Amino acid sequence: MKIKLTDKKNIRYVFIALTGIFIIFFAEYLGIFEGINNYCYDLSFRIRGVLKHDERIVIAAIDEKTLEKLGRWPLRRIYYAGLIDKVKEAKAVGLDIIFSEPSEDDEALSDAIAGYGKVVLPAYIEERSRISHPAEAFSHFKSGHIHIEPGVDGIVRNIFHTLYLNNEALPSFTSVLYQTITGKDFKREKIRQNAAESSRPDKIFQKDPMNINFYGPSGTFQHIPFADIIGGLYPGSFFKDKVVLVGLTTAGLGDRQFIPFTQKRNNVPGVEIHAHILNNLLDNNDIHIMHDFLRLLLTVLLSVFCFFFFIRMDEKTSSIAWLICLVLMTISLFSLFAVFNLWMSPAAFYCSVSFIYAVTYFMKLDEAARQLDMKYAAINSRLGLNTGETIKNKPDTGLVSFLSPKGINTKIRKLLNAELQYEIKLEDTVKQRTEELSKAISMINTMSNEMIFRLTKAAESKEHGTGEHIMRIGLYAKKLAEFLKMPVDFIELITFASPMHDLGKIGIPDRILLKNDDLTEEEFKIMKEHTTIGHQILTQSSYPKIQISASIALNHHERWDGTGYPGGLRGKEIPLEARIVMICDVYDAMRSGRPYKPPFDHKKSFRMITEGADRTKPGHFDPDILKAFIEIAPVFEHIYEMYESSTMNTDLPAYGKNFTI
Repeated sequence: MKIKLTDKKNIRYVFIALTGIFIIFFAEYLGIFEGINNYCYDLSFRIRGVLKHDERIVIAAIDEKTLEKLGRWPLRRIYYAGLIDKVKEAKAVGLDIIFSEPSEDDEALSDAIAGYGKVVLPAYIEERSRISHPAEAFSHFKSGHIHIEPGVDGIVRNIFHTLYLNNEALPSFTSVLYQTITGKDFKREKIRQNAAESSRPDKIFQKDPMNINFYGPSGTFQHIPFADIIGGLYPGSFFKDKVVLVGLTTAGLGDRQFIPFTQKRNNVPGVEIHAHILNNLLDNNDIHIMHDFLRLLLTVLLSVFCFFFFIRMDEKTSSIAWLICLVLMTISLFSLFAVFNLWMSPAAFYCSVSFIYAVTYFMKLDEAARQLDMKYAAINSRLGLNTGETIKNKPDTGLVSFLSPKGINTKIRKLLNAELQYEIKLEDTVKQRTEELSKAISMINTMSNEMIFRLTKAAESKEHGTGEHIMRIGLYAKKLAEFLKMPVDFIELITFASPMHDLGKIGIPDRILLKNDDLTEEEFKIMKEHTTIGHQILTQSSYPKIQISASIALNHHERWDGTGYPGGLRGKEIPLEARIVMICDVYDAMRSGRPYKPPFDHKKSFRMITEGADRTKPGHFDPDILKAFIEIAPVFEHIYEMYESSTMNTDLPAYGKNFTI
């Protein structure tokens, strides 16, 4: 259905489409689609699967085994000093353990950290936005915040590597580890001075966000029991060039969070999340979020494209195209995420394209409804019906009238009434035209059949003098086909086509065709050519009756046992119509007189065909057709006697009348 966008009503739909897209953008700004986007984001991780992580990062896990050997939580700090001594060949050690309160072992741990030098301690944020630093004994060592703030749904997806409180920058635990391992500075975003001055003293500014690219579910990184390390089960060389993160992994203790891979609600210890973050920093492999302006621009461009794309299609095709578009968008978004670590929130895409599809679909429905209204008025006008209403192309018609109270029912009732009136008024006209058409077709059929018959009769009269032979052949073939329970259309075709079996004799010289004596071998060879001559005359036609006539003309001298001509076909290689006409032709030839033989009576002809005599044998015929001939032989006799040349009317073909036997 072609829709003109210049139409005022359709311009209104374009405006509705643009307004709808604006509302979708505003809804996203308000966070209405955040749940959908977060679900798709987490699902993308699970579909993508596990990535190869940095095997240099190992976790010294304070697990159940460690607590059984070393005592209840919290562990004495002397044990951490012992661990640092065991892993001195590592590149760095991150202690994800809070040491905010002093203890009797602080001096030993401080000495161990000072002797190793590459240890990072944690700081955390208390209530009222207060930052809790390590105890005074460790205040001069490297530290970083371990604050990981989950989303509104409780799932961790990002981290801020720099926190500002009272103009003081507090780096993240992992960014300090990154600087310690690589010796590179971490470029941090500076806080604007006016923002700091206008803020409350206890307000924290979060900067340097990073979307965490999780490498897999819990257990992705290697866990080594803390007790096994200090127990000497791992040599110092094992930790050469590795990064050791020490943290609590025992269920029920410590800080545990959910990540996108935890769809079964199995949370992950904080130390393991820090392992993912550190791996991202080392590989520069975090997730990048497409800028909102670029994403919304792409959404608008895609929506405009889909509008003109859908508007050119019918309803069914546009529905399929809409589904394909959603699938392609999903594949594209996931491919960008899996291959390039680029994420685009899909909710606005999905909603915009779906809204555009709905608008274009309603535009087509509205156009169809208006055309239906106008068509209804036109039908009433043509039928001369006075319904007392005028329907124009105006705003209160079209889809609006369908959606109004009783709109659909009213229109259906009106259309049914119009259909009834139309049927009543046109019934006589249709009946009259049908009768006239049937008469015309019948006349054309009769004329074509009669013309072909008379031409065939003219060719036949060259040999037999009259056309009685060809008419009897048609009747014989009809009765055999009926007895064999052939389809009605086949019976009609063979009745018409069988008289043309000897049409090719028109090309045989009279000296051979009318010779009183037996033919010589050379003359008989020429005589046999009448089969191919007839086929050549008839075969070029696309008319079904002529096509079957060509088949009969070519094959009616083929024999079941393969001794016939011109092709020496055997058995069912011979077309059925030719097998039927063959026995009809042989019977009529025996009954008819020829210059070289007298006519035989029915009994002798029947006996010669069924028992064999002279050059005729039962094996020449299809056994089923021969059996049928035996059953209806009296009918053959009756046809011959009724349609002899002395008694028959030769003006019209006998098989064209209402002939019954």
